[in-house]
Amino acid sequence: MKGGKVWSTIVDYFLILSAIIGVGFASGKEICVFFFDFKGSSILGLIAFGLLYIYLFLVVEYVRKKLEINSFNAFNAKIFGRFHKLSKIVLLINFAITSAGMLAGADYLFSTFFGLKYNIISIALSIITICLLIGGISKIKIVANLIIPLMIAVIIINSIGNITPENVNLPIVKENIHMAIFYGLLFGVNNFVAALPVLFETKFKTKGRLIVIASICIIILLNILVFASNSFSTDMPMFELSANLNSAFYYIYFITLVLALFSTLMICSYNMHLILFKNKNKVFGAFIVALFNMILSNVGYSFIVKYLYVVSGIISGVYVVILIVSMIIQIIRYKSKIKKSINKCIVKKNVKNLNINKNLHFYIKKQ
Repeated sequence: MKGGKVWSTIVDYFLILSAIIGVGFASGKEICVFFFDFKGSSILGLIAFGLLYIYLFLVVEYVRKKLEINSFNAFNAKIFGRFHKLSKIVLLINFAITSAGMLAGADYLFSTFFGLKYNIISIALSIITICLLIGGISKIKIVANLIIPLMIAVIIINSIGNITPENVNLPIVKENIHMAIFYGLLFGVNNFVAALPVLFETKFKTKGRLIVIASICIIILLNILVFASNSFSTDMPMFELSANLNSAFYYIYFITLVLALFSTLMICSYNMHLILFKNKNKVFGAFIVALFNMILSNVGYSFIVKYLYVVSGIISGVYVVILIVSMIIQIIRYKSKIKKSINKCIVKKNVKNLNINKNLHFYIKKQ
């Protein structure tokens, strides 16, 4: 039984990581956009990112337990009330942008290095995604646990292999501190929103989620140290850096990028399917989600990363702010309801005691 719990915890750990760590970590592009441009100040952005994640994870877990919510759709309906449909639309836009980015990134990768055209790779990934969506969360967990450990290991090896002494001594650029923190938080909320529906598919405890956050922060820190003293000519800088190690690792990292693209596509497509179809109409729903992502991906990888990702980050930021306010309101209502219930019980008890005392007084007087 104990061994089963340990294995279940490991499975959930890699599922949550797969929702947060994707192509932005493996390619390095998102890390560059949100952290690297500010060099030493990026460390402050990373700290802000970590603190935000700890706070969001703890608050969601607290609300989930207090309100006895077991599914994401129920959580969304409870927190946003009559506006829950609008919140779903916001989330769908966010997940669609990310999914389209993954498909476009896959096509960009293969067309750049192998000359493949006509969306061959994105179509292949979409077909695999449809099969997984039909299989449900259990199949997605299996795939995540195959992909993520390998992906993390290769990213860490690539980062450590490219860290030099001049990387470690990063000067803090004072005028960029506020922007570094802002972009760190933007990156945080964007990835948190992608992970939010998946949180309700796990039985992960608070300590376990803190380990997830620590893992992510370590990877971001390694990336920051590598990127701070390098300039890049491609939209996938970590892939460019992999060539610094050896030719064999270059091809290994290529495979890692494909896995990262697919991992993020898989989770975001699942989130879209969960919101739209509540895991029903699996075949039809999986096809619709994949088709929509394919159409949006045709705007191109560079356009999505440069513009739509920022839009997605802003949308996520607004969503998370409203989410936090709504959760606070729900908790206040919950506590108020409990307080009223307690007061009602006390009043009933006092009335009962008063009636007992009256009857006793009447009995004594009669005697």
